[in-house]
Amino acid sequence: MKLTREYLATYTYLESEIKRLRRRIKYYENNPLTSEYGIVKGSLKQFPFTECHFVVSGANVKSNEEREKMVRQLLIDLKGNEQLFEDMKLEIECFLENLGPEQVEIKQILYYRYVERWSYDEIAKEMSYDRTTIQKKIEKNLNSIEKY
Repeated sequence: MKLTREYLATYTYLESEIKRLRRRIKYYENNPLTSEYGIVKGSLKQFPFTECHFVVSGANVKSNEEREKMVRQLLIDLKGNEQLFEDMKLEIECFLENLGPEQVEIKQILYYRYVERWSYDEIAKEMSYDRTTIQKKIEKNLNSIEKY
């Protein structure tokens, strides 16, 4: 496997997609379907018949079925994306393991960035660099990888 910008962008996007799916599922769990209600006209049983209004309510079965179907699909999508994300993470780890000992610094930077999911600032602090130096090192490494 070759570590390309496109591959890493897909990996990063996948992580954000997983977070989005989890938020949507949590929303549906925390916000159950509300009942529908309406007002109907009727009259009392006694004579003289007097018009009155009754409020009726109940769950909308069709909406509930559609909602459950959507939640099931979200769970399936989440599971698939999580599996793909973990597979991609494993491939990145394998790629980093194959880097030579002379590339120990960039190996550590890429590990922090793409396996541990650290921010540029966190990596810079850990390695005693500034943020832009870390970004430049990653950029330089990706350029050299994509040339081959």
